[in-house]
Amino acid sequence: MTLPDLPHLVEAARAWARGSYAMEAAVELLIHHGTWLLRSDFLRMAVEYAPAHYSRIPLAVVSWDTLHAALCNGLLPCSGSEAAVLRIALSIAAGHPVDLGPAIARLDPVSLAYVLAAVRHAAGDRSAWATVERNAP
Repeated sequence: MTLPDLPHLVEAARAWARGSYAMEAAVELLIHHGTWLLRSDFLRMAVEYAPAHYSRIPLAVVSWDTLHAALCNGLLPCSGSEAAVLRIALSIAAGHPVDLGPAIARLDPVSLAYVLAAVRHAAGDRSAWATVERNAP
């Protein structure tokens, strides 16, 4: 199935995550980080798009377990910072363990701000993203 353009994909992922602070936080982290949703291998591997005719609104379902397996098996080559962001998102969304010390040490200040906003969001603060500079769709 062909995926929609990025703005529609972002909204479909948000719609799918809506209602769970943890899922919302993980999806927002990927959106704001701006790398993963642009990668065709990531999308092919772990995002299933369901157009509006299958539900009332389009949904982009993320398979966190598939992503975890792919990352652990070297199927998603990426930088240390990109891997850290994905590992943190996987931990927030699906409880996959992440060693925070090394993960956080790999983050630049902007990515760290996104991670902190995601943690706040997962704890119930939906306003957390308003405090970070947005550079993603």
